[in-house]
Amino acid sequence: MKKINRVLTIEDRRKIEYLLHSKTKHKEIIKEIGIHQSTLYREIRRCRDAYNAEEAQEAVYRSYSFIDFDIIGKRFGLLTVLEFANIYKGRSWWKCRCDCGKECVIARKIMNEYCSEKRPLSCGCIAKQAGGSGKAVPLEEGHLAKFQDLLRFRKIKNKCWIWTGYRQKGKCPRTSFRSRSMSVRRCMYMLINGLTELDENVHTTCGNLYCFNPEHLTLDRPLKRHFYEVDFD
Repeated sequence: MKKINRVLTIEDRRKIEYLLHSKTKHKEIIKEIGIHQSTLYREIRRCRDAYNAEEAQEAVYRSYSFIDFDIIGKRFGLLTVLEFANIYKGRSWWKCRCDCGKECVIARKIMNEYCSEKRPLSCGCIAKQAGGSGKAVPLEEGHLAKFQDLLRFRKIKNKCWIWTGYRQKGKCPRTSFRSRSMSVRRCMYMLINGLTELDENVHTTCGNLYCFNPEHLTLDRPLKRHFYEVDFD
């Protein structure tokens, strides 16, 4: 059986308890239950003295006290929440079924912050239907969709459109367009001018490196050094 990290049931814990009390080697227990060694060691640390299945189960329930199990059965876009999957890096992950029939695992934070009527969550079938299997999205439609997506991360300040999304190295605003990573300024310039390729760097006339207002974008390199920034490609 393949060794994976998964949520253990009370039956699994009782089996671990029986094998541990029978002085079975850890390698054999891992192979028998079909779990990773880190999962077994984490289970052993749940108990103060000898491993006890009920004590370990109660410790798990105490750690799950902040998890909202009421979302089971609710819909987020095209996804229906089936069951709790795991906790990883401080986030709760849930097993969901898409309307297309496929199942996936998604974080609760993504369901809360990125799901909307305009951008419903799915297993990835929406993106495949739009641009996969040779069905390319029309150029104008793709540009419009990307433009609307950029506006979601806009904060207007003194006529500047401040980028609030991802910044490479905490400095250069970045995004992706047509399966290519690029700066937000270059992407906006391409959208406004209907371009599909642009090799030149795009600068700002306002001096704000986080601004992507189309009226402030230019290909001319400003005279002052702090008015421009080379795109990282």
